[in-house]
Amino acid sequence: MANFILIFICLGAGILIGRLKSLPANSHKILNDIIINISLPALALLYVPQIKITGEIIYPLVSMWIVFFAVTGILMMLAKVFKWNKATTGALIRTAGLCNSSFVGFPILMALFGEEGLKVGVIVDQAGSFTVLATGGVIVASLFSSGKYSSKKIMKDILIYPPFIAFMIGAVLNYTGFVHTSVTKDVLEKLGTPIYLLALISVGIQLKFSFKEISVRDLSIGLVLKLMIAPAIIYLLFAVISGGRGLNVQVSIIESAMAPMVMGSVMAVTHNLNPKLANLMVGLGIPVSFITLAFWYLIIKGL
Repeated sequence: MANFILIFICLGAGILIGRLKSLPANSHKILNDIIINISLPALALLYVPQIKITGEIIYPLVSMWIVFFAVTGILMMLAKVFKWNKATTGALIRTAGLCNSSFVGFPILMALFGEEGLKVGVIVDQAGSFTVLATGGVIVASLFSSGKYSSKKIMKDILIYPPFIAFMIGAVLNYTGFVHTSVTKDVLEKLGTPIYLLALISVGIQLKFSFKEISVRDLSIGLVLKLMIAPAIIYLLFAVISGGRGLNVQVSIIESAMAPMVMGSVMAVTHNLNPKLANLMVGLGIPVSFITLAFWYLIIKGL
């Protein structure tokens, strides 16, 4: 209960800071830089070496890829039905197809599953959400904005991304059987722990609610796809068809039910892909996701 109270306090504090404008414009970028360059790498180095490699690791590894391709396929078909332009289709793919697996996901996982769930969440985020964002997400954003994408730039962005570097180092340490000392564990925990507070405050600062010139139908379709259809697909594939059980499956389903990724919206806005729709997908998606996440948690508790 304390963790959930903390989540709403931090999110509320961020919203309040954003409304009062008590900090400089774009102050959330400073928080994001701390998270991306310090806290996320620290968590990757802390948890990845401790992960037990089993056959069930495949679930968190592929879950975000399945969500992205499934949602993209559905939206491409709906685009023909509703005659969406490229900007609207691209904006929905960039938001409904990408999960907020770290900024919102990590605090939620810590509240629901504790440290063991967070270990799995790191895999979902780094091997899934980030690599999807940096590859498929970049390609979609470029193509739907009538631009071009560079495979070299995509590879460069992945290879120099601090959390991904830390993830790869952690994977090597895992393979070699590395075990943290009390000192390294303590240092990495202290560097990684602020992510829970900073991420939610950052998200709160960025939340915007403006329904002007927005198609409620398009927004509703995007949110239903992201918050209900995507996790339903993962639940069907992992729990029903393959018969998967345990923490890896539970975390994968919950992560797939997270709100749209903030960075996905930022990239959509940068490429001028229906910016108002992209922003509202995140702005409304995050608070609504707290309700739908409670539903999915009840569904997966017995797995």
